[in-house]
Amino acid sequence: MLIRFKKGKNQHQHKPDTLTCIRADGSVTWSHIHRGFVQHDFAHYVVETTFGLQNAFFGLVAQGFDIPDFSLPTSKRPFKIPFEAINTEPIVLLLQAEQWESFPEPLLEPHCIEHPHDITIEQIETMRKCLKKLMQHWDNLKPGESMELHFECDLKSDRKT
Repeated sequence: MLIRFKKGKNQHQHKPDTLTCIRADGSVTWSHIHRGFVQHDFAHYVVETTFGLQNAFFGLVAQGFDIPDFSLPTSKRPFKIPFEAINTEPIVLLLQAEQWESFPEPLLEPHCIEHPHDITIEQIETMRKCLKKLMQHWDNLKPGESMELHFECDLKSDRKT
């Protein structure tokens, strides 16, 4: 799946950043990205690709779920959030929070969170470096410019609805 992040031309004139995903079958889903939320999406990408997750945010999008549906109340969402996605969120949030200057000490450590995968310090360091690199690339983009990432998804995996 191709993931395209586009920097909005003018946040204050309702031309915000956008996230567009183009699936292997050519179908597309997209959404505006709330101001400052791109780092969260990058952290998802980093965590999901590091662990090869197939049933967290980008994996679910690759399987056919639409981005706007993730923001719906549980009762209106056309799918149930899988256990893998729920377990991914704390790692994403800790990784994201580490990037803020107000947290000078590392928050994400191998022993700080239960996860179905054994998290090593090497994986954590890789995720930190990758997120920092993505954010630097994003910060260097001019309004209207895009960056693209690729997400591999095994469409044979069980689709959890």
